[in-house]
Amino acid sequence: MQKQSVTRRWLLGLGIGLVSALLIAACGGKASTDSRSEQPAPPDQQVLRVRLPGEPKSLDPHAISVATETTLAKLLFAGLFTYDEELKVIPNLASELPTGDNGGISKDGLTYTVKLKKDAKWSDGRVLTASDFAYSMRRALDPTTAAPYASFFHGIVGAKELNKSFGTKDAPKTPSATELNDLREKLGVVAKDPFTIVYQLRQPNPSFLNLMALWTAFPVREDVVEKFGSRWTEPGNNVSNGAFMLKEWMHDQRIVMEPNPYWQGQKPKLTRVEINFIADDGAAYAAYSAGDLDVVTLPPALAREASTPGSSLNKEFVQQPTLTTYAFLYNNAIVPFDNPKVRQAFGTALDRNAYVEGLLQGAGVPTTSWIPPGMPGYEASLGKQYELNSAKAKQLLAEAGFPEGKGLPKVTFLAISNDTNRLVSQFIEAQLKKNLGVDVVTEYVDSRTFGSRFTANQYQVTVQRWSADWPYPDNWLPELFGSGAGNNHVAYSNAKFDELIKKARAEVDDKKRLAKFHILFYAINKDGVHGGASLWATSRAGRKRSYAVHDGTEPRLVECAALLEGAAES
Repeated sequence: MQKQSVTRRWLLGLGIGLVSALLIAACGGKASTDSRSEQPAPPDQQVLRVRLPGEPKSLDPHAISVATETTLAKLLFAGLFTYDEELKVIPNLASELPTGDNGGISKDGLTYTVKLKKDAKWSDGRVLTASDFAYSMRRALDPTTAAPYASFFHGIVGAKELNKSFGTKDAPKTPSATELNDLREKLGVVAKDPFTIVYQLRQPNPSFLNLMALWTAFPVREDVVEKFGSRWTEPGNNVSNGAFMLKEWMHDQRIVMEPNPYWQGQKPKLTRVEINFIADDGAAYAAYSAGDLDVVTLPPALAREASTPGSSLNKEFVQQPTLTTYAFLYNNAIVPFDNPKVRQAFGTALDRNAYVEGLLQGAGVPTTSWIPPGMPGYEASLGKQYELNSAKAKQLLAEAGFPEGKGLPKVTFLAISNDTNRLVSQFIEAQLKKNLGVDVVTEYVDSRTFGSRFTANQYQVTVQRWSADWPYPDNWLPELFGSGAGNNHVAYSNAKFDELIKKARAEVDDKKRLAKFHILFYAINKDGVHGGASLWATSRAGRKRSYAVHDGTEPRLVECAALLEGAAES
């Protein structure tokens, strides 16, 4: 297998990057055969310097959900399964992939038995056991943890009962300590022996192994969490099981990681990874130009030049496809976006072609479908009723009770404060004024504030994206638009939609399953849940390269092979 070399100068195309949830998790998969002509740095200079626009909220794999955080957590922690370059689930810390033939999956599809590798260890040298995974799943589903991805795992026996035991905001519950302990004991996750863990499901789920590759299923150490509490992720306290371990965290400045000497997989060639927190895009580009960063997002004004073969920037330019869709996301519980006609009007008032070709300089694909090209079940015609049509948009707004925008409440977009987002916001403001006749404003906040407000549904409208955690439609609908789902940050609730979700999830025939998800995609398009339609997509799970990259909103440390084996040739 040809080794890859991490070079020092890479410019990233605007908004282009592989899906983070499928990337660092690819540790253990094969490296790309794409090679670079530059000579690798000597071993004592194998330091990779990247940039984040802001500090992560946490490095606790059970407390995170956005790519800024999950990408970093995947360097520190590792799960039972991961992905190869074809985005197929493969063993990571599991000794083999459970199947019906090897007894890992029961005939009824309700029991998964997973064997662990016996040489896996924590960063302090302690052996990793099945009990670590059992504890971690209980912790992730415990209501006191409030894990944002917990609802993804409600298909495990007893998971929903435990996770929802505090009730809801409108109907709170106060279970006793004894009742909580009983619910924890009834969870269908059991360490059968030190190296065997068993999962019991409510109903068959063809995507269960994909779920087990997510960060929420990563193990954390019970003794470390109990000893240090909320500070267990700080340097000196943190014990992890991934390829790297936490060396330094200077809050609001940088994070430094170094190789985990007990990592049982391919050993890192990098001796250090530095993640610098730089909020301003211009400052980040200046740092790259000065040689202080190895990777940076390319300013939009330079995107066309950099993508032109033979240009001075082209040799440093990296562009990657991804399973990602960007869309208007509205808080459906707040006026005026509780009215589907308003959502549809806004979605019909944007020129997506001008957005992609002009503002993004071609770094994307205009789309009206929530599911991106390259995903099973994708249909290009879905949402076509929301292509730019100024007259139709104004008519929809009038039907909503706001003719010519009269009486429409003030509309405020929420955005992370950086140069790229200011350009995006200016474009959107001009489009809505021109094509819908309404004035909107943008509130700019730092990345941490944006994440906190968005996940708490404390916003009116924003441009946000979803990147595939795994390549199947069930990752794009149930936990984003199902009533009360952990990642439903648009406050959408539809009983009929929820019932359709149940039927789609229960279907084991893939053709019939995709047909049921198609009905669900049609339903959210009809309701204009995500702005009437999506805006643009960076699509297809294309050939990965051994680059460390990020886009203008969140980081991408792309292709774990670059970090684990590609930083220097052996």
